[in-house]
Amino acid sequence: MAGYLAYRIAALIARGLPRRQAYWVGLRIADAYYAFDAPARRAVESNLRQVLAWRGVNPARDALPGLTRKTFQYFGKYLVDFFRLAHLDRADVERLVSIERPERLAAAYRRGRGVVLVTAHLGNWELGGAVLCALGYTVHAVVAPARLPRLERLLRRQRERRGMRVVQVGRSARSLLRRLQAGDCVALLADRDFSHEHLETAFFGRTVRLPRGPAWLAHRAGAPVVPLFLLRQEDDTYLLRVHEPIDPAEDGGIASTHARIRDILQQEIAACPHQWFVFHDFWKSEGSAAP
Repeated sequence: MAGYLAYRIAALIARGLPRRQAYWVGLRIADAYYAFDAPARRAVESNLRQVLAWRGVNPARDALPGLTRKTFQYFGKYLVDFFRLAHLDRADVERLVSIERPERLAAAYRRGRGVVLVTAHLGNWELGGAVLCALGYTVHAVVAPARLPRLERLLRRQRERRGMRVVQVGRSARSLLRRLQAGDCVALLADRDFSHEHLETAFFGRTVRLPRGPAWLAHRAGAPVVPLFLLRQEDDTYLLRVHEPIDPAEDGGIASTHARIRDILQQEIAACPHQWFVFHDFWKSEGSAAP
């Protein structure tokens, strides 16, 4: 949905207005995108329909358009916070973020084998990395480069200002393994295949290609996988939900770990589909060519 201009406008609004006023303007811009970006609107509605069908929900006639618009609006707020919360410290985390089961990540980190952090384009994944940095974790975030160089520079600066160390998709896996062996965290998005190293799997009832990188890294390094998600709450605070670590030594192999990650992604996306920010037809573009 958002290109360079949208990000620049969001940056100006987020930094120049109080938070509530910035949200109001962000919502109006999101409404404009919802009204005029028909391909993105249709794609989001299609994605929501698939998620709801997997849940066994037959939506009311007006439900899907309303949920689609809500997705655009939540993304507007996401952009405001992405630029507004440029420097996040522990006091900011204590003020804005509730943490569910923080001991799970702490215990996995203390093992000293590194941690493979797994999340999705859900909630505010960018801010989630900043929260972990503010809490004292060393986070190497694996990201796909933006299509426009100037947008890539803008996003990279914002991530690095929060303390994250950015690694582009396609860089040597050896460097990521070294980071894990040093006891650091490597964070990956598990709902989009950017590297073309994938496994085909059923996702919300249809076969797609999901990245195998998180499971592969965990088994090669012997590092636990910790799925976590930073989700917006109704009062515009956040909840950081930390799942039980997946220990590759106790799992059945890469395919088994991959399936467990998939199950958690489905659970979290299905619980708040309006916070899953995928503005293209997911099952058309990520789907398998196999029947």
